[in-house]
Amino acid sequence: MQGAVRVVPSAGMGAFTLLVAAAPSVVLLSYFYLRDRYDREPLGHLAIAYLLGMYAMVAAQGLSTAAAGLVAPQWLAERGEGALLFDAFFLAGLIEEFSKWVILMAAVYHWSEVDESLDGLIYGVAIALGFATLENLLYLQRLGLGVAWPRAVFAVPAHALFGGAMGFYAGRAKFDHDAPGVAAGTRRRRLLGDHLSCLLVPTLFHGTYDFALMHGLDWKAWSAVTGISIGLWAFVLHRVTRAQRASPYRPKTMPPARHR
Repeated sequence: MQGAVRVVPSAGMGAFTLLVAAAPSVVLLSYFYLRDRYDREPLGHLAIAYLLGMYAMVAAQGLSTAAAGLVAPQWLAERGEGALLFDAFFLAGLIEEFSKWVILMAAVYHWSEVDESLDGLIYGVAIALGFATLENLLYLQRLGLGVAWPRAVFAVPAHALFGGAMGFYAGRAKFDHDAPGVAAGTRRRRLLGDHLSCLLVPTLFHGTYDFALMHGLDWKAWSAVTGISIGLWAFVLHRVTRAQRASPYRPKTMPPARHR
């Protein structure tokens, strides 16, 4: 989420600022890691995904800077509705989520450790939180610790939820289209839909979130962001529950999973 502020690192980063920047991501990653009840991912692989998310943040900044050069600087600076839409949905939403998506699909998706649908969601969250940690660090460096609280409550969880939505569809695309009795054409359509949703759903969530914030930090904007955040939590946690019920590692003594 870098549409509102462009940030660059400097050398004097204190350990306390680093701790404050990373703490929300560590807490959220722990929370989602514990949702993987039946076959938890190796911590080493989770750490690699987290670090790859930081790399995605660097790539996104470069791509966003290049893409901003495609339009007139004055048009962006005037902050009209068209410019805000471009900033929120393209410079922030699409480019940032695309950077995470490349990491997820080009690397993590093919790991042997990704062996059920829920794993896609967990690794999607890990990548997104690595991204969010570095972004948070740069924002705190630029704007001071005063922004730490609202970013911990809104921005960092939002990144986790964007990543969770992305990872859910990636996991479903990898594992959930081999049911017997389903026509090949239907399987192909569902597979294509999940691959498209893997990028488009988090992009739309991200763009909507940033577009609301770009209209000012008054009570209306924060009310909109709060509503979007609640909707995101409901969307992702519902899919966590679905993936848990469908897990092949779920004990056979538990009630059968309901049809999804």
